Amino acid sequence: MALVLPAVAGGCGGTLQVTKLGASAQRPANVALYLSVMDKVGQPVGGLALANFRVYEDKKLISENKGKRALLDTGIASSRSSLLLIDLSGPMVDSEDLPELAKAVGQFVDKVGASQSVAVSVFDGGDELAPLFGFGANMETAKVVDAVRKFRPRSRTTNLNGAVFQGLGVLKEQLAAATTTEKGAALVVFTDRGDLAHSVNPSVLEQALKDAPVDVYVIAAGEKVGRPEIAAIGHSGIFFSNDPKAFKKGFEQVTAKLATTSDGRYIFSYCTPKRKGDHKLRLEIAVPGDTGDLTYEFSADSFKAGCSPKKRPSFSALTAAGKSKAAPPPPEAPSESADGDDAEK
Repeated sequence: MALVLPAVAGGCGGTLQVTKLGASAQRPANVALYLSVMDKVGQPVGGLALANFRVYEDKKLISENKGKRALLDTGIASSRSSLLLIDLSGPMVDSEDLPELAKAVGQFVDKVGASQSVAVSVFDGGDELAPLFGFGANMETAKVVDAVRKFRPRSRTTNLNGAVFQGLGVLKEQLAAATTTEKGAALVVFTDRGDLAHSVNPSVLEQALKDAPVDVYVIAAGEKVGRPEIAAIGHSGIFFSNDPKAFKKGFEQVTAKLATTSDGRYIFSYCTPKRKGDHKLRLEIAVPGDTGDLTYEFSADSFKAGCSPKKRPSFSALTAAGKSKAAPPPPEAPSESADGDDAEK
C-alpha cells in the first residue's frame, strides 16, 4: 500500500518535502500555515518544535522578538475517523489465534487512535453490528482486547456485506458531523470468510461503496476467503491470504498506513510585524542534517497591534493536497501470489 505524495512546494536546497495544505492571513496581524513535512523517502517527520521553524518575510529573517509564534493543534483544520469491523462469526472465534487477533485490535486502537478518532465493532451473522466502543468514547485498550476475546457469535452465518454497508453509514454520519475544513474517514474490515448471510445484495453494496466518501481496507485471512469478493469491497487496499495466521501481517500494514495519515502535519502560526502592503513569506523547516521550505504571499493591509499567535486561524479553502481525496475504483483481483500474502493499492 504505497503512500501517494502530493506535489512539493519549496526548494531551499534540502530534501525535506514541505507541502502547504492551507494558509490564513487575518487581522489583527495573524499568519498561519497548515503544512505537512515528509523526509526524502516520503515518511512523515513528526515531533517538530518551534525551534525547527524559521520565518522569512521578503527575504529577511523575522526573529521571535519581532514575530511571536506558536504551533497549534491540527484538529483545528483536520479531523479523521476510522472504524474497525471484526468478523467473529467464523473459525477465528474458536481458534488458538483469537488472543493474537485481540492483541492486533489493541495495537490498532493505540496507534491509529493517537492521531484520529477510532471506533471498533464486531459482526457475526446478526443483522446489526455489535459495538465495542464508539467514536469519542474513553478508550481503554485492555478492555477492548478483553471484549474481543470474550465475544461469542450470535449467529455463525457471516454478514460481511451487511456489516460493511452499516459501517459506511456510520462513517458518513461522522463526516457529516465534522466541522473541520479537512475531514476523512476509513473503514477497516477483518474477515476470515466471505459473505454468507446475503442480507445486502452485492450490487447494492457496490453502489454504497461508490457513494460513500470513505476509504475501505480489507484484511482477509482464511481458507475460505475469496479474492474477487474481497477486492470488490477493499477499494483502497486489501491484504489477502489463505493462511489463517497471516492476519497479523495485514493488521501491521493497515495500522501503519492509517497511523501515519495524520503524522507530519503542523499548523504554524505567528504574528507578522508588517502593517501594510503585499509580502512574501518563506517558512523554513530545519532538522539535523536536512531542511525544506515553502512560500506564501499575503497582504498586511489593515493589520495592527494586538496579535496573539494562538488565535484560531480560518482555513477557508485547503489546497488539493490537503483535501480528502475520493477513493480510487476497485482494483482488479490479480492472480494469487506465490506465498499467498500480499497488500494491494
